[in-house]
Amino acid sequence: MKYLLLLLSLIISLDALGAEELNQVAHRKCKLRSGNDYKNCYRYYSRIYPIRNTNPISANDTNKPLIVNLQNFGEPSSDIADKDFLRLHFKLMYAYWLEHARKRGSNLPIPVLRLDDGYLMGCGKGPVSKFPNIYCPDSNEITLDVRPLIKGFSDRTSLNLSYLSLAILSHEFGHHVNQHIGREKFRDNEENEADWRAGKYLAYVISNNLMPLEGLTTGANLFFSVGDFHLHSEHGNPKGRFKAFMNGFNDESMGIGSFAGEWLQDTNETFSKRIHKSYNINNDNLYFDVYRFEIERRKQITGNIFAGIIGVLNCSQGSKEDCAHSLLLQGKAMPEGWFRRQKMIINCQSNTFDIEGDEFKKQSINSDRKGQAQYLSQRDCYRSP
Repeated sequence: MKYLLLLLSLIISLDALGAEELNQVAHRKCKLRSGNDYKNCYRYYSRIYPIRNTNPISANDTNKPLIVNLQNFGEPSSDIADKDFLRLHFKLMYAYWLEHARKRGSNLPIPVLRLDDGYLMGCGKGPVSKFPNIYCPDSNEITLDVRPLIKGFSDRTSLNLSYLSLAILSHEFGHHVNQHIGREKFRDNEENEADWRAGKYLAYVISNNLMPLEGLTTGANLFFSVGDFHLHSEHGNPKGRFKAFMNGFNDESMGIGSFAGEWLQDTNETFSKRIHKSYNINNDNLYFDVYRFEIERRKQITGNIFAGIIGVLNCSQGSKEDCAHSLLLQGKAMPEGWFRRQKMIINCQSNTFDIEGDEFKKQSINSDRKGQAQYLSQRDCYRSP
C-alpha cells in the first residue's frame, strides 16, 4: 500500500513537469541501478508520461484579446451553428492569417462572412442559399451553412454543428488566403492547400484550449467525405484530403508526444487516451481509447455499381449524350474517410494488439501500419530493449 501511494504521488508530480525535469526524475529514480537495468528503468520513467502542452502556442498582442474572448465564450451550441461563436473565430482567423501574410511580405484583405440568406455581391450575384459553403474570389465573400451538408451525413454521433461549421469555415478561409498570398504547401492543388490551412488553424485553436480534440475529429470527418462547393476546383479522395489536413495540423502543433487536452498525439495521424490511469508493471494488458483514420469503401463500391447499372440502361435505351455521361461517372464514386473512435488493447507479454469490434483478430504489434500500437507499447510496456 505504501508503494502504491508513493507511485500515485510520483504520477501526480510528473504531470506538471517539463521535459528536462522529467528526465531528471527518471535519473533520480534509477541512479542506484547500473548497466541494462539502469537503461530499462530510465526508459520506463521517461516514457510513461510524455510532455504535456502546459503553455498555449504564443499569440501576438492582436490575437490575445480574441483568444481570451473565445475562452470566456465557452462551449458553443451543438444543435445549431452558433453565429456569435463563428464570428469570434472569423476575427481570430483573420488575425492569425494576417500575421502569416505579413511574414511573407503580402497583404490580406478582410473577407466578408455571409451567414444570412441574401445575395452574393460577386460570382453571378446569386442567392446565398443556393451557394452555401463557398469562397467567392470576385468579392472576397465566404458563405457558411452546414445544413445542406449534413443531409447525407451517415455518421452524426456526437456531431457538434458549431465545431463542424468552424472546420468548414477554416477551409473556406484557406481559399481566401490562397487567393491573396498564393499556395505554399500544395502548389498544384487548391483543395489540398485549403485543407492544409484548415489543419494549421484548428491545431492553433486546440493548442489555445478553444476546442476539444473531439470537435476536430467529428467536424473534420465531413471534410473528407463531402467537402465544400468551391467554384473552381474539385476534391480529391478522402485519404489525400486527410493527409493534407494533418500536414497542416502537424506543422502547427507541438507534434508527436504532445497532448491535445487529455488526448495524446501518438503518431502524425492518430491520438490515444489511457482508459486506466494507474500503471501495474505486472499487468499484461493495456487499454486505450484511440482515434484512427479509416477508409470506408462500401459507399464507393455501391456508387460504382449503381453508376454501372445506369450506364447499361442509358447506352441501351438512351441518347449518345446520356450514354457518354454515364460512362464518365463509372468508377468515379469516392470512398468515405472517418476518424474512428475505437478501443485498443495491447498485450505486453505476447507483444500483440487488438482493436475491439473490427474484423481482424489479434495481431503482432509490428503489423500496425499506422504505427500507433508500436508507439504505445514502447512507451508503456516495460521490457528489455
